[in-house]
Amino acid sequence: METIRAFRREDIPQVAALFETAFVTGKTVPAGLDTYFERVFFESPLYDEALPSFVHLDANGSIVGFVGVQPRRLHWRGRPLRAAVATKLMASPAAGPLAAVRLMSRVFAGPQDLVLSDLSNDAGRRIWEGLGGVTSLLYSLQWQRPVRPVRHSLAWLRARGVPGVITHSLQPLGSVADALMARVGSGRVRPNGTEYSVEDLPLDVLAARLPDLVGGRALRPEYDERSLQWLLRVAHQNEPHRVLRRRLVCDARHDAAGWFLYLLERGGVGEVIQLVARKGAADVVFQALLADAWSSGVAMLSGRMEPGMVREMSARHCYFRQVDHWTLVHAKHPDIRDAILGGNAFLSRLEGEW
Repeated sequence: METIRAFRREDIPQVAALFETAFVTGKTVPAGLDTYFERVFFESPLYDEALPSFVHLDANGSIVGFVGVQPRRLHWRGRPLRAAVATKLMASPAAGPLAAVRLMSRVFAGPQDLVLSDLSNDAGRRIWEGLGGVTSLLYSLQWQRPVRPVRHSLAWLRARGVPGVITHSLQPLGSVADALMARVGSGRVRPNGTEYSVEDLPLDVLAARLPDLVGGRALRPEYDERSLQWLLRVAHQNEPHRVLRRRLVCDARHDAAGWFLYLLERGGVGEVIQLVARKGAADVVFQALLADAWSSGVAMLSGRMEPGMVREMSARHCYFRQVDHWTLVHAKHPDIRDAILGGNAFLSRLEGEW
């Protein structure tokens, strides 16, 4: 008889093998896969026994399906909210067509107020919506902003088969062109004659000041320093070839105007995992991000849609697109669902799947 039960540590080898079959067939298997499942699903400071991950067993007791659950702490209009992120939904072909549906049904039946997924593919989206969840089109959008447009274009051409001898010969001219285009935005940030500074972002400042800076949103995350350290360590371990930058933007009184966190690769893409600005300071913070990315050698910036900064991003020549993944929502209270669908929530990449 087929059963679904909570994921246990001793299940990790079977789930890792299933992951290799479901996600990396024909590709290089990620190093440390067993360690990843141990770290993400059992060692998190946000771990909650009432919100386990689940495995699907066949009649012989073998694991033929899995869905991961990562608890999150959110605030809904000033009160704590129990939330979870569903991730790594997978099933063996031998499990039958409904295994993934049964696993997601089990997750939705849990005690949480809200379930999110932000890296779902089309198949996962169909299952989610079939079970009563919805797709947040707004938070499924990505913004992108070339920092070095010519270098980025040359990399794009090289990836599509243009001979390296051609793209390499154009690099010196491209560097000059990029420098000319970036001169306006790459200096110190001095909007309206007021001095702003950029410095390292301490995690205790992030945890303490976030409610003040995004307090106008109905839904927001709740952090403490320990959970932040863990989240950022996992994010960096998943992208070990990138450097994690945490930068705080302060006004003349040394009060926080906002901050940004991103994973950067020199000459490549910088993935922004959190971008925060207080009311009236969005342009200052975004300009500081562009300047920092330029000085760090980034060719392109990319991040999740931040509804509170759309105007400023548009003015700074960002473009918006839906790329590979969907952000999905299942809330037990319609008001919570509607707040997310309407953009009245602060949901950064940190609140997503890792």
